[in-house]
Amino acid sequence: VEGWSVIDGSAQVGASVVIADWRCDWVGLGIAEKLVREGCQVRLCVSGIAAGEFIQPYVRDKWNGILHSLGVKVIPYMRLVGADVGSAYLQHTVSGEISEIGEIDTVVLAQGHIARTELENSLAGYPFEIHAHGRGGNSRRHENGTYVVVNREIQNGTSCRWQSGKARWKDAA
Repeated sequence: VEGWSVIDGSAQVGASVVIADWRCDWVGLGIAEKLVREGCQVRLCVSGIAAGEFIQPYVRDKWNGILHSLGVKVIPYMRLVGADVGSAYLQHTVSGEISEIGEIDTVVLAQGHIARTELENSLAGYPFEIHAHGRGGNSRRHENGTYVVVNREIQNGTSCRWQSGKARWKDAA
C-alpha cells in the first residue's frame, strides 16, 4: 500500500507491517507511529543510516526515541526489492545482501512524493525570477517550500511576498 493512503486512512493494513522508507524523512516515522498506536507490529526499514535521517536532528532523535518506546523495530540500510504473500525482500544498501522478513500482512511504501508546484506555476510569466526551495522544488516541510522572491523589486515597483500560504501582490511604493 502507498504510504499516503495509510496517512489519510483509506488503506487497510494487517497486524504485521513492514514500512519501506526510501526517503528517510518524516513520512516513514509518522506512518510507523500511527500504525503501532493502532495496534500493529511495525518494522520500519530505511534506506539510510537512521529513520528520519533527512529531518532536523532534534526532531529525528526525539521521534526515534518515541518509536523505540512504542516497540517499533527500525532496520537501517535496507531497500525494498520485492514482496509476495507473507514476506518482504530487502537488499542491504551497503553489502548488497538480500534479506527476507516473513510473517507480514502488509508492506507500506514511503518511496517519494510528487512535487506540489501550484504556486510556482501560478507565478510563471511575471517579470521576476522564481526560486523554489526543497529537493527539486518538492519540499519536505512547508517552510522549506516557501517560494522566495524576497527583496526583489520589479521595474514597475511591484514585489511579491509569501503570506498566509498564498502569493499576494503588494505595491512596493
